[in-house]
Amino acid sequence: MLKHTISGALLIMASTASFADGSRQTATPLIPEGWEGIYEDYGFSPALQIGDTIYVSGMIVQLSGEGTYEQRYANGLRNLFKTLEKMIAPAGATLDDIIDMTSFHTDLPRQMRTILDVRKELMNKPHPAWTAVGTTSLAVPNGQTEIKFTLKLKK
Repeated sequence: MLKHTISGALLIMASTASFADGSRQTATPLIPEGWEGIYEDYGFSPALQIGDTIYVSGMIVQLSGEGTYEQRYANGLRNLFKTLEKMIAPAGATLDDIIDMTSFHTDLPRQMRTILDVRKELMNKPHPAWTAVGTTSLAVPNGQTEIKFTLKLKK
């Protein structure tokens, strides 16, 4: 019985020690000015840098400005990419470092042409890997698309 109790205690200690040494604990959170409350209140990092890789949490596109839906959606996308650039700049990253993106769309057929055009306008070739998924809703009311990114820094 004592042998099992000691084994169990050692297992708990080992799992606690490994948790404290996980990759996330060695990561550098990238928190844009004004986003400190999001980090603390919601308990997630807008982006994490681990070595030469940056993982950006989903960023939400909202309609912006005047005009047609497509024009307002394009403006919202441009705003998102400007915010992304500010977020990753302290790590020395640019949009050229994006290697993968995943987008979640509330109206994929209507949004696809616009996101293709804006992405090509703002990002140089070669194009990143990209997965586009349709969904029914996002965490932010009136959010149109949520995009998460993975970036790899140049060595």
